[in-house]
Amino acid sequence: MSSLIFLTDEDNVVVATDTLVVTPDGEPSMFTSKAIYLPHLKVIVAGTGLQGFASEWALKINDKLIVNGINNLDHHTPHCLRELWIKYKSELLFGDEMTTTVYQFGFSQMDGNIVVFAYRSTNDFKSEKLTYGIKAKPECTTSFEENDTFMDVIPKMMREQRKIEDEGPKDGRLYIGGEIQVLHLTRDRCLAFKLGEFDDIEDAQQKIFARCK
Repeated sequence: MSSLIFLTDEDNVVVATDTLVVTPDGEPSMFTSKAIYLPHLKVIVAGTGLQGFASEWALKINDKLIVNGINNLDHHTPHCLRELWIKYKSELLFGDEMTTTVYQFGFSQMDGNIVVFAYRSTNDFKSEKLTYGIKAKPECTTSFEENDTFMDVIPKMMREQRKIEDEGPKDGRLYIGGEIQVLHLTRDRCLAFKLGEFDDIEDAQQKIFARCK
């Protein structure tokens, strides 16, 4: 996962991600959806760090778990993520320098309001309840200008994230690109839409398909 930006309050969740996946040497390898909505639970699952980990977890929730909402899901998540992490480490043979964080957004079964949980590999995937507000990984400093909405600011934030990462060392940077995809969860629906794209998306796409030949 490269860019994750989200806003939460009692009634709404807005989750924005990019779509670019790269090879270990930083070359475009595919485009993907990095935040997954599970309609039967009204839960959004997203993640940062190791590519594909949060998506596989969302698939397991959908196919394997018997849960009836985000609080019930939260009860099972830490143990299940620990097991999945062990499986990933044994199959992919990566070291402790690789990390991931999974985020789950949904309406609480306790009070009916939005609740957000984070589960970090660096904290043994223990459940952490997050406060409302705007959060971004990697961090950036973009601020609202007069008459800006959050949707106006998301592309500015994501482009700043990319600029900061591109100026860092190649072996430690995050790669951000492709499209800016948004999920907006409210009490009665979840909207999914493209908010924008990066200028080099066509070049990235050509490189991806060239690798398939």
